[in-house]
Parts: sequence; structure tokens; C-alpha cells
Amino acid sequence: MTVQDEIHHMTVDEYLHVVRDLGWESTELVEGVVYDVTPEYNRHRATVMRVFRCVDAAVGGELTNVSGSVRLGGSSMFDPDVFVLDGTTPLAPDDAVPDAAVVLAIEVSVTTQSRDRGPKLIAYAKAGVPEVWLIDPRPEVGELVRHRDPDGASYRTIDRFVIGEDAADLDVATVLAR
Repeated sequence: MTVQDEIHHMTVDEYLHVVRDLGWESTELVEGVVYDVTPEYNRHRATVMRVFRCVDAAVGGELTNVSGSVRLGGSSMFDPDVFVLDGTTPLAPDDAVPDAAVVLAIEVSVTTQSRDRGPKLIAYAKAGVPEVWLIDPRPEVGELVRHRDPDGASYRTIDRFVIGEDAADLDVATVLAR
């Protein structure tokens, strides 16, 4: 038996029942698999807030979010670090944000590189989220990888930007203009 054989994939509805019934906290459902969410330390927190402020200043209005769950199809539900809504899709007050409402999802990855660049990025692409930014704020990396134009389980257009430690040099206008 392989590890793959031991994994029970679940739907978002099954996941929501388990979370409610068992009181699970700090988990995400990615492509039908439940992952524990790692603690968020100061580098992650500070970078998320810097990115949120920069994106919010560029987008304006109440479209930029720093919290909330996004439902991606029937097998993924997680909380992007920052996300931007299209402003036209109706949102049910007692439900997660539907994938159709998200125009940009941003993941800040300090300790979750393999998950964010693997199954989470695949889930975003499959759900048709038009744009995903993966930010690595560590001093030796300091980059933003921009994924656009979803095509099945991947993205056709990928751009890299040096944004410095903790996204200190992030210029949203430059990223969006490219």
C-alpha cells in the first residue's frame, strides 16, 4: 500500500461537516486533502499586512481582503493571505467567497512553499482564478511570482519580480503593468 492509497479525499461539504463536528481549527482543504495550517510568525504577518496595504492602495474601494475563506470548486477551500474581489459577484453572508468572485489571490509563503506552489496553485488554476501571486519574503529570496491566464491545472503566463525582504520593495503598479 502506498501513502496515496491511505489518503481519503473529501469534498468541501464533507470538510465543512468535519470542521464543525470535530472542532478542527487551522486547517485548509486543498484538492480534497486536509492540511494543517502552520503558525504564522512575524515575518509572515508583517509581509501580509504590507502586501495588503500596497494592493488595497492600488485597487481601492472595499475589494481587497485580508481574511476569509474561498471555495474553489467542490474539493478546495482555503484562506488566501490577501485576495481581491471583482465587486460584481453576489456574496452570501453565511458562506465562503465563491471562486468566481476572486480576481487575484495572494499567498505569502515562508514555510509552505511546496504546498502553495503545488496543490494550492493547481486548485486556483482549475477554479479559473485569473491571477495568483506567490510571495517568498525571506531575505535570501524576496520575490513575487505572478501567475496569470489559467489553463487547466496550470497557468500560461508566469512572471518573476524581485521585491526584497518582507516585500519591502513591492511596487504593485509595476507588477500589474507587466
